[in-house]
Amino acid sequence: MVTSIKTKAPDVGSMLQMHYKKHKINRAALARKLNLHRVTVAKYDQRSSLHVRVLWDVAIALEHNFFADIAAQMPKEYATNVPQNNVQAERIAALEAENALLKSKVETLMQVVGK
Repeated sequence: MVTSIKTKAPDVGSMLQMHYKKHKINRAALARKLNLHRVTVAKYDQRSSLHVRVLWDVAIALEHNFFADIAAQMPKEYATNVPQNNVQAERIAALEAENALLKSKVETLMQVVGK
């Protein structure tokens, strides 16, 4: 599918490099965890793209969701099949209702006290 909108694909290698540096990840230790040669893992951060399975394995080994990092770079209006998490919205609504009730009680109390 060709689109008229040109978007730059994320550089996965750079993303990995930044993550390694920020979290002081030892590539040799990561290679051992992945049961791969250290040179193979070292080449991952030199490539602009990786197979999904490779990135998945690295993400699992490092316990970091690189796919969410990539998804965050997509335009917000793009569709997704991810179910919406309404927990925060529901919590905010409950707190706003509680806040309104408390304001009402404070106003009533101020009227009773006479201030």
